Amino acid sequence: MRKFDLESLEDLLPDTARQIADAIGFPATQRLIERFGGACFPVGHGLRDTGERRLTMLREVIGEENTRKLVSRFGGDSSLVIPRCADALREWRNRCFLAEVDSMLAEGESLRMALTILGPKYGIGNTRAWAIVASRRQTASPRPAQGALF
Repeated sequence: MRKFDLESLEDLLPDTARQIADAIGFPATQRLIERFGGACFPVGHGLRDTGERRLTMLREVIGEENTRKLVSRFGGDSSLVIPRCADALREWRNRCFLAEVDSMLAEGESLRMALTILGPKYGIGNTRAWAIVASRRQTASPRPAQGALF
């Protein structure tokens, strides 16, 4: 599977992910989501030791400077929920899946066999695999209107 690239899926990201990326950039946001997606982080102003353990966890993943930026941008009495970005991750998985399907087809493998092999690898059931392939076919070659045939 190709390396996940959050920035290429920006249009699928929730507002929170975009706001985080605006503060610390896409590479750091991607690391944050990969490590803590779905977690809730109370982000104070960093003035008390009570949140130091969470801040240490953030520093380990995104570094000191980016942690300071997050605290500056989102610090206060509320919590920062790190989004899971499920739609973006699903889209990335599907793109990687289709790229491997294309590769196997180019090597002479049948579509049925490619889906049989790659479905389990990507955690995609057979019915869903066929639907992913079919949806790409529909968007790639729209059918002309009946009137254009005559």
